[in-house]
Amino acid sequence: MNIRFASTLAWAFPVEEVIRLAKELKFVGVEVWAEHVWKYESMPKRIRQVKEETNMQLTMHAASWDLNLSSLNNGIRKQSVHEIIRSIELASQIGADNITFHPGKLTLADSDVSVHEELLFESMEELDRKARQEGLTLSLEMMEWKAKEFIIKPAAVKKMMAPFFPQIQTTFDVAHIPLHADIFSIWNEMPEVNKIHISDATKEILHLPLGDGDIGEETLNKFLTIENIPVIIEGFDASKDLMMLKKNVLYIKQNGNRLKEVVR
Repeated sequence: MNIRFASTLAWAFPVEEVIRLAKELKFVGVEVWAEHVWKYESMPKRIRQVKEETNMQLTMHAASWDLNLSSLNNGIRKQSVHEIIRSIELASQIGADNITFHPGKLTLADSDVSVHEELLFESMEELDRKARQEGLTLSLEMMEWKAKEFIIKPAAVKKMMAPFFPQIQTTFDVAHIPLHADIFSIWNEMPEVNKIHISDATKEILHLPLGDGDIGEETLNKFLTIENIPVIIEGFDASKDLMMLKKNVLYIKQNGNRLKEVVR
């Protein structure tokens, strides 16, 4: 299986330690969040060294907090582009690829979607140029169905991603699909997915530990066993007891035989 976990599941520790933890827990690698590196002021050279020492594979989640690549406020949009360019540079420095970024959202709930699509396209042009310079691949994440999000369906993802393929591909987040929707039909419509984010969810809360929500084992297990692209277990835990990560590890251990059956 090609399973990694997001560094935010071990937020209480620097990324260098998180990579070593992933090795101990027998994960394939870690999805490093740019904000995590910056919080601890970790040295990129040191992170790369630990990556090579442990033979762990690194993907990247670009900065996303407080950002909006589609903002009507040009200053905010440009700063958002700048922060994601910093993330691309960081990925290059630490030896990570497959950099997920968020598309931004509507400034107002009743904004003209086409205007925001144009702004997002302008932002993605800049990100595409930077990724090409660094020789890295980007991944546009399809977002959850909530107010102001507008890249929430496969057709919207394809419209924005297609002009930049293969430099920009797609991240599919299992928890972003409403529980009432047919997730596998949506999955089959997705264009050029190069990464999966996975966690459990209820109607009210996303990114719960596996088995703590309402998505269901059959769905979770099918996505966990996809082999050809990285599968990233997501969540945020600032505690030092790593309870969320431990719950995810326990789920994988308890479902080990079932996961093997799915692979077969």
